[in-house]
Amino acid sequence: MRKHIILFFSALLFLFACNIGNNTNGIIKEDEMVNLLTDIHIVDGTLSLQPGGDSLYKYGTGRYLLLFKQYHTDSAQFKRSMKYYSTQTDVLLEMYDQVNKNLQAKTDSLNKAIAAEAVKKAAEEKKAQEKAAKLHADSIKKGLFKDSLQINAQTGKKQPKVQKKNIDKNAIP
Repeated sequence: MRKHIILFFSALLFLFACNIGNNTNGIIKEDEMVNLLTDIHIVDGTLSLQPGGDSLYKYGTGRYLLLFKQYHTDSAQFKRSMKYYSTQTDVLLEMYDQVNKNLQAKTDSLNKAIAAEAVKKAAEEKKAQEKAAKLHADSIKKGLFKDSLQINAQTGKKQPKVQKKNIDKNAIP
């Protein structure tokens, strides 16, 4: 009798274990899950840069809720989906490969924008320097500013000396 009970429960456990993996109700689709994971990792990265010890509680909850609202899901459905995909390791690995590609593409895009901004700023600075040099050269040509050494060389006069005041070292200010 004991053998029959063990055999019955073993067969029952085997049958239920096979049906659990096929239940995909309430699971987020793969392509939407990839986009959601990409955005979640971006939020995680921004939270790691926040000063303070408990930034997840202070700033993260609202960001995650906004992210779940944007994807029309909630944290419970996300957890169910992650649990489901963690049993499907090949699918999860492919999804994370795509997440890495998405994050790399966004990083490259930001780096290009930053480089373009730096080039633009350098060009503006160079243009400003050239304009200042041209203005200075024009002012000398027009005689607005004269070099004091050239004036003294032309007239042959010495530069006036600045008189020094005698300061009594014993005087109290």
